[in-house]
Amino acid sequence: LALNCRNLCREYYDLMDNRSAYVNKLQGELRMVFPQYLDIFSKVTINTSLTLLETYTSPSAFLKADKQEIIDIIKSTARFGLTYAQNKYNAIIQAATDANQFGYIIDSNIKRIRLYISFIRKYDEEINNILESLHELVDANEDADFVKQIHLIETFKGAGFLSAVSIMGEIGDFSAFSKPKQLFAYFGLDPAVKQSGKFEGTKVQMSKRGSAIARRVIHTLTLQSISISRNGEAKNPVLREYYLKKCDSKPKLVAMGAVSHKVCNMIFAILRDNKPFKIIAPQEHIKQYNAAKCDIAA
Repeated sequence: LALNCRNLCREYYDLMDNRSAYVNKLQGELRMVFPQYLDIFSKVTINTSLTLLETYTSPSAFLKADKQEIIDIIKSTARFGLTYAQNKYNAIIQAATDANQFGYIIDSNIKRIRLYISFIRKYDEEINNILESLHELVDANEDADFVKQIHLIETFKGAGFLSAVSIMGEIGDFSAFSKPKQLFAYFGLDPAVKQSGKFEGTKVQMSKRGSAIARRVIHTLTLQSISISRNGEAKNPVLREYYLKKCDSKPKLVAMGAVSHKVCNMIFAILRDNKPFKIIAPQEHIKQYNAAKCDIAA
């Protein structure tokens, strides 16, 4: 089960990286021949945007097309109503007019734009298939301890299904780790000092010798933990406060590394204690730790 999850997750991230490469190529091509189009939609890769580019592609084709036809495509793919569709149509026509006046497009540009879109569509299809396979795999093994551990990690603030499956897929058998430092090292989050003979470097960086996928997920969880929500509240007040204090005396990347260690420590604690994640202030944590020590001594 763990190996199946690991293989599927690694393939997922590999496909995502390849997809990103074609998204960058598409954006680069549009910057040359249709630059204003990039500002019309929140993402150039949303379905409405790709459908329009597949259908018309060039600025001149947009200008020659029937107005109602374009509006109908926007309405059917975006589902935001007529006003939204009309506003987007006006923005597209303005962008096409500017690009047609100052830009230059040839047949190979059109060919490459459509080719990149076809690759992005195919990657999206395969990525969705992998996600479906992961969900089916987990759902079919709900009683397994491995799946229960996945659900425990999902309780961590900011961790979704994919993050939890990816981490557990990389960890495999958690019983192999008796200390948080072992997990740090396995993920490649431990410090590495360059040393040769009597020379010992002073610059300390992450070793990055462990699981690249696990580091990637931990980095994502770290960003989530120190960010704020739309209402201005910290998603994880404890970790955000810790990050801001670190930033007072350390560079941001160093502070991020410290938070990553904290996140890894919390994941270790979740799996060790077999309990859902709960945000606890440092003072309360110390109180609970001391109480536990007293119980052990008694």
